[in-house]
Amino acid sequence: MSGKHFAPLAAALLFAAQANHAADAHYPARPIRMVVPFVAGGGTDLLARLVAPRMSDLLGQQIVVDNRGGAGSVLGTQIVAKSPADGYTLGMMDTAFAINPGFADKLPYDAERDFNFVAIIATSPTVLVAHPGLKVRNMQELIAAAKANPGKIKGASAGIGSSSHLTLAMLNSAAKINLLHIPYKGAGAAILDILGGHTDLTFVVPGSVMPQIQSGQMIALALTGKKPFAGLPNVPTFASIGLPEVNPEAFRFIVSPAGVPPSADKRLVEVLTKVMNVPEFRSRLADNGFDAEFQTGKEAREFVAREIRKWRQAVKDSGAKAN
Repeated sequence: MSGKHFAPLAAALLFAAQANHAADAHYPARPIRMVVPFVAGGGTDLLARLVAPRMSDLLGQQIVVDNRGGAGSVLGTQIVAKSPADGYTLGMMDTAFAINPGFADKLPYDAERDFNFVAIIATSPTVLVAHPGLKVRNMQELIAAAKANPGKIKGASAGIGSSSHLTLAMLNSAAKINLLHIPYKGAGAAILDILGGHTDLTFVVPGSVMPQIQSGQMIALALTGKKPFAGLPNVPTFASIGLPEVNPEAFRFIVSPAGVPPSADKRLVEVLTKVMNVPEFRSRLADNGFDAEFQTGKEAREFVAREIRKWRQAVKDSGAKAN
């Protein structure tokens, strides 16, 4: 290439590099979308709405929560994977993200290659809640009722392949019962149908149903996890009543599309670090049944990879099927 052609090209490349640097330096310059791959009302949606306004305050731009439920979280997760890698689309994911690779025959994205793992935010137990009309007040009564009426008691989930679906399968296997699986487009939809008496029970994050439990609109039967939940001191863990196999813990984390500018990722991590270090925010997490679990970068990616391997085996062991 001659000198007279090289100079304008070099100038153009320099200008583009400077423009990109300037854009990165001013990130974010417009509102950010945080996709939740479930309808509103469940634990993942709850956490997104706890963290988004606090991040917004520090970033100086609004983070808009965008609920995109469907296909056991696959629909919303695909939206994030296929969005521009510019830092303006985030996803608040949960355990379903790790379950789906071992559950679905084929996904429209690669769970490990197509995402940048910004941060692990929290883990949490889940509580099995029932409609009062089921007339059970503890697990012993539920198991007896299920054995007397096989396939008649309806267990709602946040969708096929969701953690609530898989945990329901674990319960069926461990207790040797046959609860009928009814998939919804998210925990929020399942909760509404239980409140309306259209289905019988489901697994949810405690914080998403505490008012309903306290008012008697739902009956809390048992908790997954390693320890009792302080907000429900009279509700036993599955392990403590002889069902240790029913013991998964949910986790929530933020992703962006693979290839996001490192400067944007760095800014998001800086902001999340500040949010997670605020005692009032950690207290709000605890009040809603979440345990703070903050990991970023390589640690976050390795955490999710371990969960994918764990849940792949859990799906196989439980015998849960996509249909």
